[in-house]
Amino acid sequence: MMTPMNTRGMSRLLKWLLISCLAGSSRVYAQMDGAIPYVHEKTHVLPSGKKVDVNLRERHCKNGECREVDGGMWGMDSGIPRVITETLRVRIEGRPFPIPEKFYKDFTNTHAVNVSEDKERIILEVKGGDGAGAYTARFVLGGMCGFERRICGEVCEEIWERTTWYNSFAYETDPLCKSGIQ
Repeated sequence: MMTPMNTRGMSRLLKWLLISCLAGSSRVYAQMDGAIPYVHEKTHVLPSGKKVDVNLRERHCKNGECREVDGGMWGMDSGIPRVITETLRVRIEGRPFPIPEKFYKDFTNTHAVNVSEDKERIILEVKGGDGAGAYTARFVLGGMCGFERRICGEVCEEIWERTTWYNSFAYETDPLCKSGIQ
C-alpha cells in the first residue's frame, strides 16, 4: 500500500507541473506568434547569362522599435510587425545596384524573392504577407540609371503604388542615363 504524500512533497510536485506547463505553453505560443525572419541570399543566372546576386534579410524588431501600423507597411493589414526588412542588396554582373533603404524598409513578412528579365531589364520581385496584407513588389531595374518600384496585391491586377527613382550619381558616368531609366 502506498503512503500518502506529505504536503511539502505535494507542493513541490504541483509547482513542478505548473512550471512545466507554463514553459511548454509559452514555447508553443512563441512558435505560433513569433515570425521567422526571411533570408534570401542567392545568385540568379538569367537566360541571357547575366548574374544577379540578391541579398534580402529580415530581422526581428527590437524592443519598442516597431509600432502598430494600419496600412503603413507592406505585408500586414494592421497590428505590430514582428520582423522588418533590414537589408536589400543587389549586384548585377558584380556591380552593386543601389536601392535606397526607404524602398524596402516598409516590407514585412516576406516569403519569396524572384529575379527575371524582360527586354534586357532585370525584374526583382519580392512577395510577402498573406490575405488582405499580401503584396508583390516589382523592381524594374533600368541599367545602372535607376529603377521603378511597383506594388500590388498577391495577384497583380491593379498597381497600388508606383515609384520611380533615378540614380543621379550614374548620370555623370553613363551617357545613357540622360534620358532616364534605360
